[in-house]
Amino acid sequence: MFQKGILTVVVIFFINVVLSLTATNTTSKVTWDKYSLLINGERKFIFSGEFHVRSCLQRSLHKTASFTLSFPQYFRLPSPDLWRDVFQKMKALGFNTVSLYFSWAYHSSMQDDYDFEGIRDIEQCLRMAQEAGLYVIARPGPYINAEVDNGGFPGWLVNMKSKARQNNEEYEANWKEYFSAINPYIEKQQIDQGGPIILYQIENEYTYNVDANYMQALEEKVRADGIVVPTTFNDAATLRNFANGKGSVDVYGFDSYPVGFDCSNPDSWPLKTPKIFRLFHQVTNPSEPLAIYEFQGGAFDPWGGPGYGSCQQLVNERFAKVFYKNNYAHGATIHNLYMAYGGTTWGDMAEPTVYTSYDYGASISEPRMMTAKAYEVKLQATFINTVKPFTSTDHCTAFSTNLAILVDSLQDPNTKTQFYIAQHLIASSLSVSNFNIFISTEDGRYSIPAKKGTYLTLDGRDSKIITAYYDFGSQHLVYSTSEIFTHIVQDSRDVLLVYAYEGHAGEIALKYPSGDANLTCSSFDVTSDYNNNVLQVNYHHPDGTNPICISSPNKDLLVLVAGYESATKWWAPEIAPDERVLISGPYLVRNASVIGSTLSLYGDIDQDTNIEIVASESINTITWNDQTLQLRNTSYGTWTSFIPGPSADITLTDLSKASWQYISASPETQLSFDDSDWMNANHTSTNSPYKPTTYPVLYGDEYGYHYGSLWFRGTFDDSDSVTNIMITASTGTGGAWIAWLNGEYLGGETTPTGTFAIDKTILNANGKNVLALLAWTTGHEEDGAADDTYKQPRGFTDVSLIGLKPDGIEWKVQGNLNGEDIVDKIRGPYNEGGLYGERMGWHLPGYPDSQWEKVSVPDDRNRTGLSWYRTTFNLDIPENYDVPIGVRFEDNTSKRYRAVLFVNGWKLGKYANDLGPQRLFYIPEGILNHNGPNTLSIGVVPLDNSTSFGKVSLEAYGTLLSSKGVTTLVNSPGYDPATRF
Repeated sequence: MFQKGILTVVVIFFINVVLSLTATNTTSKVTWDKYSLLINGERKFIFSGEFHVRSCLQRSLHKTASFTLSFPQYFRLPSPDLWRDVFQKMKALGFNTVSLYFSWAYHSSMQDDYDFEGIRDIEQCLRMAQEAGLYVIARPGPYINAEVDNGGFPGWLVNMKSKARQNNEEYEANWKEYFSAINPYIEKQQIDQGGPIILYQIENEYTYNVDANYMQALEEKVRADGIVVPTTFNDAATLRNFANGKGSVDVYGFDSYPVGFDCSNPDSWPLKTPKIFRLFHQVTNPSEPLAIYEFQGGAFDPWGGPGYGSCQQLVNERFAKVFYKNNYAHGATIHNLYMAYGGTTWGDMAEPTVYTSYDYGASISEPRMMTAKAYEVKLQATFINTVKPFTSTDHCTAFSTNLAILVDSLQDPNTKTQFYIAQHLIASSLSVSNFNIFISTEDGRYSIPAKKGTYLTLDGRDSKIITAYYDFGSQHLVYSTSEIFTHIVQDSRDVLLVYAYEGHAGEIALKYPSGDANLTCSSFDVTSDYNNNVLQVNYHHPDGTNPICISSPNKDLLVLVAGYESATKWWAPEIAPDERVLISGPYLVRNASVIGSTLSLYGDIDQDTNIEIVASESINTITWNDQTLQLRNTSYGTWTSFIPGPSADITLTDLSKASWQYISASPETQLSFDDSDWMNANHTSTNSPYKPTTYPVLYGDEYGYHYGSLWFRGTFDDSDSVTNIMITASTGTGGAWIAWLNGEYLGGETTPTGTFAIDKTILNANGKNVLALLAWTTGHEEDGAADDTYKQPRGFTDVSLIGLKPDGIEWKVQGNLNGEDIVDKIRGPYNEGGLYGERMGWHLPGYPDSQWEKVSVPDDRNRTGLSWYRTTFNLDIPENYDVPIGVRFEDNTSKRYRAVLFVNGWKLGKYANDLGPQRLFYIPEGILNHNGPNTLSIGVVPLDNSTSFGKVSLEAYGTLLSSKGVTTLVNSPGYDPATRF
């Protein structure tokens, strides 16, 4: 059986070699071989991060109207000027590529109606990425998953009779319509046209219930639409779907999330890092690069979960050290982190397993702050960008003296440079392990470190990349047991920056065959030995960064030896292709440029900061954010200076002292409410594969209401025999529903079913009775298994009035105003649900609320039914300050209520007081006016008969002196009575 298995692997390997040799590029700008992509002939390691975008193109396919707006919009960061901020941060961290989903749903609120204007301007988004120096992987779907409602399918697709993600006429007509709309704009932004797009993904994690004819049709359409860059596919795991054969793509890859998504156990790791990747690649697609199109960059958190602080701990910088470097050890050269920036699943765009925040524990947090993982990513990415041989390597054997340590060896076949990637055999080990490595390079054989009594050290959950036989500048590195951050040429000398944890031993060996080399400066405990033309330097890594100066016959070398914490504060911005300067200290260095003798640096500071700069001696002026620095020279040829941190007193409005307006917000529950304009809910059949138990169909989607809260009102006359009401709802995880009879509260539930005994005294024995049902939904399921799961209904699958004839009740339904023909074309389909306040425009700036009741918040009075609160407040954040701000809810968690949070008309929070975990909701600048008035509006939905409402406050996530630039206010239209009724 074992021999048969080996034979099968060999046969598959050779078949795939033959098949892969038939692959052809359709563009000369992006090619590939077994090692990596080549862009314009230059080998590139694609170090990519995910950042989600709603596309927004400069035309409209709407049949009756055209809308011209002023700003584009990322779907998880609805403030265009902040996209540039995130792109610049990604570039500064060493990413050279951004991976962008485009969502079908955001452009199409109803069938045959596509809005690609204004705030959905994908071309502006792509230009911003390109201006920041990033390539783009385009991922338009049509299915994207992404923890968004319907996995990115538009709401109206739920009513399609045919199965999605299969080859059938109805679905094909729909996705082709979408591709015909979006592909022309992607086509224009390909690298061949001067744009940043280098790869185009076909479908997304299409791994189960697959249809090769569907994939083939997608690819044929993409090519017919002028897409010439290589196509890709991200298998959900190492399963070989569409690597070869019908429907296959140019550069196959897969996704991997090795520690899963249980953030409630943030210290729980698997025993081992993935070990199959290299062999899988060799067997599956050996003539293509090893591509991991989604590798775990964080984790999502569910309703009632532990919160994203725990996710940040689960997938922290230690995880990045071990698992990312393991991928490199297997030869991955297309490496996309999901997510680099998560952002906010604002409005009703979330699918039911996630809440509003999509921080994801990513490298850049939801309020755009740097994390410890971001700095670790910077160390790795800068190394990869600097040490070019790392992009094309073959696997070799390597050995360590400690059986607890696993070492993978890689060698570039051209330069013969070698890399030794060391990790604990047990990935979750917390042990501190000492070891030596036996290496064999063109320079000879060594046991490193060579100095007696010193060792390589791995702390628990640690990994190292050790470089050997490497030429840089005018130097030849025999090996370095310290990890390389980067190196530059500084006039008459080379500069190398290396790092390890504080206190760890380090050893560098350099070859100088033309004569002796010696140390001329060192400010800490350093020893050296010159023997057989090799200079061996030994040291221990300090708490900061210390210099070692080496004088040699060919060119001098400055080695900057950093402890880990100090290394994370070094930046290496490019001032020209493959030409960098070094700067230590700032929170963020966005970019650098040299004009004449002036070096201009731009970045952010979070506190008073001492900086050190390594740049050409021809520089005599250095500016920071256009302010000239006072420079001091060090004894070893660098500059130091001081940058003062934020000093302004940032004062946020105390909302407990603000003037609040209140109004009751559930007139739909009352018997006298006029629902004559509501749609009749009278369908007796449905295309949904999820059939109701009772009819008519009480699904919001059935009647064109796809997002947010839904109301159903059932009217009946015959009441004598009604004894009980039995209800089954489908609202999604974290959802809830409430029932009223003739205005009297029956009950509110977070579970699907409820049964209510009828109090005859609230019935009108000889007149009209009304059962009012409210569903507070949390979005539609995704369709990851291609089994139409996304069609799970939102509404009620069973409403039985025991004792009443099945046809004895007439139903009306209401969701967001005008359903699929949305009223707010600017904010889009996700922004409004069916609450009365949403339909009336109570969430919008300028709504005339002067006649409402004046209250204070917290509001200690128990309010019956739904409540709506509004207030305004001003902000005055100083110029050049970046102060991310959120709205915090605080209340006794025993009180069962849900709430929707609007700021300046944008729904930026769905809050579950009794469930959590989210209590602080980020409000992006641009939506939030940092220098002027703002409108805060909150709809409260109590699940019990009545409730009071707790504290609401503004909270800053941090304070930075920043060069991000001015953030323009997003077009946020106010109340217009002509559009509301």
